[in-house]
Amino acid sequence: MKNSAWTQAWPRDGRPVLLSGGRFPMLAHNPGQVYVTPGALALHLHNYTGKMWLGDRLVRLQPGDFTLTPALMPSHYDLDQAGHHWCVHFEAAKAGAAGFRLPLHWRPGPHARRISERLQETIHLFRLGTGAGAEAKLAQLAAGAALQSLLLWVAVTAGPRRRTVVTAPTRVDTALDDVRHHLDEHGREPLDVPALARRAGVSQNHLSRRFRAKHGMTLQRYLLGRRIELARHLLAVTRLPLKAVAIEAGLGNPQYFHRQFRRATGHSPSEERKLSAVVRV
Repeated sequence: MKNSAWTQAWPRDGRPVLLSGGRFPMLAHNPGQVYVTPGALALHLHNYTGKMWLGDRLVRLQPGDFTLTPALMPSHYDLDQAGHHWCVHFEAAKAGAAGFRLPLHWRPGPHARRISERLQETIHLFRLGTGAGAEAKLAQLAAGAALQSLLLWVAVTAGPRRRTVVTAPTRVDTALDDVRHHLDEHGREPLDVPALARRAGVSQNHLSRRFRAKHGMTLQRYLLGRRIELARHLLAVTRLPLKAVAIEAGLGNPQYFHRQFRRATGHSPSEERKLSAVVRV
C-alpha cells in the first residue's frame, strides 16, 4: 500500500468529542499486548524508538512520530526501551463529502515541537472539561475545537504537495509551563512544593497563586487529576489488580484510591474498567 493511500478520512467541519487523553507510560519488549479502540480513533505522539504494528503494517517509530489508529484497527508495540507517549482518544466520525485525509503515520521533523505543544494544550483543555458546570462545558467545546484545528494543521502540513518551511523553534516556555510538565512526567512522585518553587524561581505562595490562576486549579488538584488519568488508562488497557493500579498511579492505599477515584469520576475503579472505551484483546 502506498503511503498516500494509508490515511484516515475526517470531516472538514467535524467537532471531535474527546474520550480520554494524557501522557502514558509504555513498556519495552511487550508485543503480546494488543490494543483496540472499538468506537474511537487513537492519536499518539511517541517519545521512544521501536516498532509499532497498525493492523498488519509495521511502523518503525522515532521520538516525535505522529500516529493515528482508526477505530477497530488493532495495534501493538515492541519498543527498544520503556518510554511514554501523549495520547488522545476521540469518537469516530464519517468524513462525508467535505472531508480530508489524515496520515496514519507521520514524522513531523522540524514541526515536532509545535505539534507536541498543540496536543498538550488540547489535553489540558480536556482535563479542564472533566468536571461539571458551564466552565467545564466550555472547556469541552474548546478541547474539541483545538483537536479539530490540530487535525486540520496536520493534514495541511503533512500533505504530499506541501513545501515545508523550516523555522527555528521559539522559546515560549514559562516557569509555570515547566512546573506543569514536571508534574506530568513525575506524577507518581510525592508533591514537593518547595522544590517546585525553587525550580520556578519564585516563592511557594507565588507559585501556588500563579499556577491556580493560569491552570484553573491548585497544584494538588492538578497532580491528583494526572494520577486519576493514569489510573483510568491502566484500568482500560491492562488487567492489573486494582491494588496494583493504585500503586502504579501513585494513589496509595486502596481505600484512598477508591474514594478519590469515585469523587473524580462518579463511579468506582471496577465500574470504570467495565465502562472503558478502550478494549484489551
